[in-house]
Amino acid sequence: MVSFKELHEADFSGVSDAAEAWAGVAKALTALDGRVTKDLTSTAQRAGWKGDAADAATTAMQGMDGDFKQASAVATALAAIMKTAAEDFTAARRDLDTAIHDALTENMTVSADGQVNWTLPKEARNDTDGEKLAQGLRAKAEAIAARLTKAVEKAAAADQRASVALQGDIGTSTTSFNPTPYGGGPVADANRAKDLMAKAGSLSDDQLKQLQALMAANAENKDFSTTLLNGLNYGGKTGPDALLEYSRVYDGLAHGNHNAAGYQDVYKNLSVALASATRDGGMGKAWEDGLLAAARRPGGSAAGYNDNYPALTALLNAKGSFDKGFLTKVGTDLVDYERGSKLKGADLWGPDWSNATGHQGDPMRDLMQAMSRNPEASKDFLDPAANKNLDYLLKARQWPNQGYEHNQLDPVARNNSRGAFGDALEAATTGRDPNGNQPPVRPHDAAMARIMSDTITHFGGDSAGHVTELPVGLRRPFGNMIADYAADTYEIIGKEVNGHSETSGLVIDRDRLIRVIRGVSDDPEAFRAIHYAESQEMARRLDAYPADTFRMDQTGHPNPGIEGYVREAGQVLGALSGTQSDVMTRHHDDVVFQNNWQAKMNYHLIGTPLTPVPVVGDFVQRMVDVGTSEWANGLNSKQDQETQADLSKMFNSGENQLKQMIVAKAEEAGLTNAEIASTAGVPQKLLHDVSDSYGTGVNQTYRNALGGR
Repeated sequence: MVSFKELHEADFSGVSDAAEAWAGVAKALTALDGRVTKDLTSTAQRAGWKGDAADAATTAMQGMDGDFKQASAVATALAAIMKTAAEDFTAARRDLDTAIHDALTENMTVSADGQVNWTLPKEARNDTDGEKLAQGLRAKAEAIAARLTKAVEKAAAADQRASVALQGDIGTSTTSFNPTPYGGGPVADANRAKDLMAKAGSLSDDQLKQLQALMAANAENKDFSTTLLNGLNYGGKTGPDALLEYSRVYDGLAHGNHNAAGYQDVYKNLSVALASATRDGGMGKAWEDGLLAAARRPGGSAAGYNDNYPALTALLNAKGSFDKGFLTKVGTDLVDYERGSKLKGADLWGPDWSNATGHQGDPMRDLMQAMSRNPEASKDFLDPAANKNLDYLLKARQWPNQGYEHNQLDPVARNNSRGAFGDALEAATTGRDPNGNQPPVRPHDAAMARIMSDTITHFGGDSAGHVTELPVGLRRPFGNMIADYAADTYEIIGKEVNGHSETSGLVIDRDRLIRVIRGVSDDPEAFRAIHYAESQEMARRLDAYPADTFRMDQTGHPNPGIEGYVREAGQVLGALSGTQSDVMTRHHDDVVFQNNWQAKMNYHLIGTPLTPVPVVGDFVQRMVDVGTSEWANGLNSKQDQETQADLSKMFNSGENQLKQMIVAKAEEAGLTNAEIASTAGVPQKLLHDVSDSYGTGVNQTYRNALGGR
């Protein structure tokens, strides 16, 4: 391994000098090629030397010519390896020096072991913006530290790559030269990797380490990757067929009992190599079409199941970052193949198709997980204006364990096929990898809105009283999706817009949306994401009203805009509380469920959701904090026949939340406590209106959208 200190202080001129020296040796040896036969053998023959001794001598001298030729080839290869290593080391050092220079430019220091340190300027330490400045410096320091780490890793990979190449090209014989040295560079390394990969399970421990090093160092290089894929050969199979065979073999070895971790590294980097080679159509249309044709063919299963497509999608999901064009092409072909096949489910994909844990043989699961890491690919693949993929996956596809998914535990359900589909939907509709840390994407484009609208409409049912029992694996993704469209949800539930939102252009019936929120709400963390996002949206809208809004206008009436806001926000929070009431009613006798639900909804204990939300101003955030705190104070799951007659009184946490937000805004507008409490004032009028609109929202949601009694 190469350390920061070694890379920072190393003098690589010796490596360059060695490369030049070996090039000189190769040149000298090349000059000797054929000289023995020409000068010595012919001289003896002209002198008339004959007999057994003469024949033996001639053979030996001709062999010497062969040795010189092989020695020249080895020397040429060693020179190429060292030249490549010197270039790689120099590039890594240049990256390191540039990062250090950038750190110094930002008045940061870099310690001898590569740690990046920074301090706030003295004049900023007591400044109100000091924390923001600190956050900025911290982010810059982390970025520079990452560049330093990458430079060191680059040098370490070059060192390992050169070591493997030198050992391989020198060979192990002590009496003869290596007849087939590869030389240096990614193409030579690809040929080394190809030959080692062909040994598969018969690799020695040392050979496996060499293959690991070659794949780790080169998998992201296009020349290496294309050379490797074009050169694969497995039992006479070449090209895409050989790739799918190796995918199965190395995936199996990665889950075996011997050197599993090493084989797992090779398998993952084969995925990276496939991603690198196919990026921007790098393998060509003919090769890609051949890959899809190979994936459609039944594989090596004795029962005739198709295990080629599962081998392909498992490789896509292993590690590589594939571009959207390749992912979309594979995904659309898989949907077309599955939709057109007479066999379905386990009959098509084999008995592992229905596994909920362990090896899951549904190729759609791995495809969806790979899609979820590329939101643009997910969006293109699922856009109903571009294809019928979403329609098939929502309405026609048979999913593993469909109809029994509600019995699965959350960790199991989140990792199965339907959970992976949920992640792909979340990526497509939000523009974020569900397992990444990207900021919210705004605005949502038309394709994102189409996917969101069609998905929610499908799962929302078509009649009052239809309460969708969402598959467990979809609850968390759907909660995040609805939270990401908080402004649209506010408009559809709170305004009279006939299901058409203005912000993102969603087209979703109000009752269908509420029924999906209800389906989500069996997962309290998913419901909390929605509630928090709506709280933030309401606080943002409330903050937009100027201070004079909280005083009567010249006609002695409140501003119509703020009155409209109260009606809208009250109905939104009422709808969420109506959803809560249905959850608690349907789990009336399950005390464990009720306690768990409330515990996970308690902002006092848990804080804000992990779902990324847009950045808001300090006062908006304070209103959110005040509101959610009041909501948590009002959590109540008591159920009895008397209180069910008026659900808004039983589940009044949302009402109290909105009232506290209005009071906080009135205080910020400069009103005194007496003015806020005045019966003739605007705040009291608004607080009274909250009760009316909130009660309407609760009861309409519970009784109309959800069909409660």
